[in-house]
Amino acid sequence: MKSKLYVTLLVMGLGQLCYAQNYKNEITMVSENDAYVDITSDRYYTNGFFIKFNHALDHDRLKPGRSKEIIGFEVGQKIYNPFYSFAPDPATHDRPFSAYLYGEANFTRFYDTHQSIRVSGQLGIAGKSALGETFQKAFHSLVGQNKIEGWEYALNSEPKLNVAANYNKRIFATNDGFFDFTGGASAALGNVITKAGVGAMLKLGKFNDMDGSAAFNSLVSSNQANAAKRKYELFLSVAPQAYAVAYDASLQGGLFIKDKGPITFEPKRVVFNTQVALTFAIARWTASYAATFTTNEVKNSASGYRYAYYSLAYRFSKS
Repeated sequence: MKSKLYVTLLVMGLGQLCYAQNYKNEITMVSENDAYVDITSDRYYTNGFFIKFNHALDHDRLKPGRSKEIIGFEVGQKIYNPFYSFAPDPATHDRPFSAYLYGEANFTRFYDTHQSIRVSGQLGIAGKSALGETFQKAFHSLVGQNKIEGWEYALNSEPKLNVAANYNKRIFATNDGFFDFTGGASAALGNVITKAGVGAMLKLGKFNDMDGSAAFNSLVSSNQANAAKRKYELFLSVAPQAYAVAYDASLQGGLFIKDKGPITFEPKRVVFNTQVALTFAIARWTASYAATFTTNEVKNSASGYRYAYYSLAYRFSKS
């Protein structure tokens, strides 16, 4: 009798967990590192850490044709080094030591026609003042990794301002909703990076439409009308992209300073990358793992590289 009661309570609890998906706010923590793909790797874009917050705006104020609007904020840090973090000889460097510390505000609008547009602005600092050396040495010391050498040759510091826009449109979806194909375009302008690109995302599994999916960070909602339709999401995504790069501060140093640092490089003008991700979302939680594979970004003998991220999101404040 007791066992039947426990099973009943468990089923009821899971039912509540599955259906209670209408939350206005979401906070996400993301950790990126090349060691998440290859534990022996410690090169190029080697580490990133980000905290993100999303809030669904009032659905009742949306104009016809718009299904959801989300405002977001983000703080983060990215760290770069040459072929290895122990590189005391500057003659061997194939990419500069550098870091980027920033804050971001963004706004995303979703349309009934399975389209979205996102605009964002970042303000930060890059170079020696972005705390890359401090964090990298502390982390390596904490986990018992190799000694860090070479940051005395890092890029000099410069304040940063960048703006960006992204557009996505669903091109194809199967009737059963098990597969879809989304095309997109993006552009960024500023003294962090200036580039433009095109790409696609292919998803396979159980997932919601664009305006209510973890794939587009849109599971927050302001009322039941624009809440996610599925009880949960579990899907594999593959996202290839191609970029034309005009300027990259992590390679070239500060755009507006004369003394950029002792070691700089020109970027490759065309870069390709592909991200492969596995995502699970239910009620308040989303968990993801994604690996990114990138061609060489530098006009020298440096190779392409790979890195991955783990992310965990929590939604709160029922609407």
